[in-house]
Amino acid sequence: MQNECKRPIPPDVKRKLLQSRIEADELSQREIRCPHCGFLIQKVYSDATGHLSIKCQKCKSVSVLNLAYFRKAKIRIRKRNYIRKIKY
Repeated sequence: MQNECKRPIPPDVKRKLLQSRIEADELSQREIRCPHCGFLIQKVYSDATGHLSIKCQKCKSVSVLNLAYFRKAKIRIRKRNYIRKIKY
């Protein structure tokens, strides 16, 4: 289903949209979930930083999230540290 716009998109905006899509293909996505109920709020790319004001559609809570705090730790770091603790 195509986006049906009533006005045409200028060529420079089309170029920027295409360039953004090409850059985003190389990035991974992660989910941002509501800290109160766990409902999926938004998906962001791996290079996203800063603060985000969100309103959950399910529980209606309004929160400000720092995207740096809502990242998953890399599993291989945990395994490496766990193995080191067992050996010693």
